[in-house]
Amino acid sequence: MSAFKDLRHYIDHLTEQLGADEVRRVDGADRDTDIGGITELMAEREGPALMFDNIPGFPAGFRVFTNFMGTPARTAVALGLPPDTAGLDIVRAWKDLGRRLEPIPPVVVDTGSVLENVLVGADVDLGIFPAPQWHDADGGRYIGTACMVITRDPDTGWVNIGTYRACVQGRDRLSLWMLGNRHARAIAEKYWARGRTCPIAVVVGQDPILSTAAAIAAPAGMSEYDLAGGLRGQGVEVLLPPGSELPVPAHAEIVIEGELPPVEEESALEGPFGEWTGYYTHSGQETVVRVTRILHRDDPIILGAPPMLPTVPAGDQAVPLYSASVTWDHLEASGVQNIKGVWAYARQLMMVVSIEQTGAGDAMHALFAALGRKRTGGMERYFVVVDEDIDITDINHVLWAMFTRVDPSESIQVLRAPTTAIDPRLSPDKRAAGDLSMGVVLIDACKPFAWKDHYPAANRFDDASREALRRRWAGVLPL
Repeated sequence: MSAFKDLRHYIDHLTEQLGADEVRRVDGADRDTDIGGITELMAEREGPALMFDNIPGFPAGFRVFTNFMGTPARTAVALGLPPDTAGLDIVRAWKDLGRRLEPIPPVVVDTGSVLENVLVGADVDLGIFPAPQWHDADGGRYIGTACMVITRDPDTGWVNIGTYRACVQGRDRLSLWMLGNRHARAIAEKYWARGRTCPIAVVVGQDPILSTAAAIAAPAGMSEYDLAGGLRGQGVEVLLPPGSELPVPAHAEIVIEGELPPVEEESALEGPFGEWTGYYTHSGQETVVRVTRILHRDDPIILGAPPMLPTVPAGDQAVPLYSASVTWDHLEASGVQNIKGVWAYARQLMMVVSIEQTGAGDAMHALFAALGRKRTGGMERYFVVVDEDIDITDINHVLWAMFTRVDPSESIQVLRAPTTAIDPRLSPDKRAAGDLSMGVVLIDACKPFAWKDHYPAANRFDDASREALRRRWAGVLPL
């Protein structure tokens, strides 16, 4: 696994590994009308990472970086793997790493590049940063889409890091939408119960391993810093800003420090915002950060991962690292045998498992085991199990299996399971009642085990033949 010092180290590494065209500089894009749209259009075609600079109304060098892990090659580079690593092999490497991971605590240093600019008092102004309006109907400009929100448990000292959407509400106000089942919300409520505001720091711009660790959500009591250290193979360099007990990455691009009061004391209208489901979600009075200090590097970079339609490989989602690897681990722990791979589509709306059948109940065992994985805010809707001859990283191949190996009267089951508050299919009445349940579909798209050896043969070149063709025609045809 790579141990990038910071976001800039990763960007430099991208161009070294994948070529100068891998990061496209875009000058003059407007933060409200251009940046979000260009990011989406380029993500749809799996184009290069984008560095927006010379944004109208802002100094040159105040930048926005998007689509940072928007292709399998960029994801591989972020994880320290060869750029040509296949998508399923990336998931396998991530799964195997997680299984043997040993947490490594952060390393506290005295200073870092994030202290190049320290803004306090009247100088605090979130408006100096070109936070984009990512979608045309968003309710504000979201500086935090791939951010790290840092809190410390007042009882144990546990430092928690999560990812929550963060909207600029004014010079010294930032809103956060934190669902009630998240660690940061639980920590904040401990402070509020004692009549105190919750100290908080929001980091905007860090290397991809820190971004990934923040979004994973380590078990309660384990800091995501320790998780990131284990992933990197060395501790993350952090510093304690003067007067603060919250460690922040020493080489972050931007750190926004402040305090979080209870919603009853102060709140802001948050949303709507185009979420990863592909719909605008939730608008209401939510928590705010009273910003007391801003730290930022010279020429700071906002790291952006705006949600798009779930079928688009947005920002950090070209390879479904977390959803696929955790499901894979859970399946193995549940005794499912001969798993050949796990992949997720539309973020995690459809989970696909490839197995080699050795018994009549193998496919159903895999389906029920996958459904049984504990999820925190997940929205898995469809679970599909296919034979090992199906390339689960190719949606057309998966659909072929579903269309030709499924008997709808026998191969499909519909059950109920928990969903998330941003599920667009929840009715207003169910939402008001707090009923966060939804139907899920289990699809056995395997050849019937009893006669799978007599199933008609597929008229498709095998993998070895395909690879031989690619080698013979390399440089002539894009095979």
